[in-house]
Amino acid sequence: MNANVGMQYLVAATVATYTPGTSISYSGGTNFAEAVSASLSWERADGRFYGDDVELDSDNGVLGYTLDIEPSGLSDTARGLLLGETVSTGEYTITDKAAPDVGIGYIRVMRDKGTTKYEGWWFYKAKFGVSSEETRTKERSVEWRVPTIQGVGAGILLDATGTLSFAKHKTFDTFTQAKTWVNGCAGIS
Repeated sequence: MNANVGMQYLVAATVATYTPGTSISYSGGTNFAEAVSASLSWERADGRFYGDDVELDSDNGVLGYTLDIEPSGLSDTARGLLLGETVSTGEYTITDKAAPDVGIGYIRVMRDKGTTKYEGWWFYKAKFGVSSEETRTKERSVEWRVPTIQGVGAGILLDATGTLSFAKHKTFDTFTQAKTWVNGCAGIS
């Protein structure tokens, strides 16, 4: 694993179809904001099996994840895509309806001994929400505030093996190669 020195190209797409055991497809893929930061926390099993007073086996498989994304801001359109806010006559309404399932991706800029690489990441299925937003008056110095969106990710079955997939990533020599791969994941042509 190389050192992460940057983050670029934040994209998302609505899950259009998902048939467990076969495939997932997306619609409405878009680069919805500039990337500021992402924080990923994996939820793992902690099952340990003991016999004769010693650990015989253990399970630390992935159960899910939480992905906190800080975009440069969220347009009304992006809030609709990611948070499920509904629109009528140009007015967006926050309701009790669950957020849509979305796939989300970005590019991590990596460095190893002076060589820069670009690592594309794609998370198959998550629901996002905003836990809190802060608005304040402008004072002597400007403090930039943007909402952080929090996604709770779920595993999906992409084939008949019964193994859940949560995310995928791939390293490239150029930003253009990574962007093409991320766009392919999101269905952006």
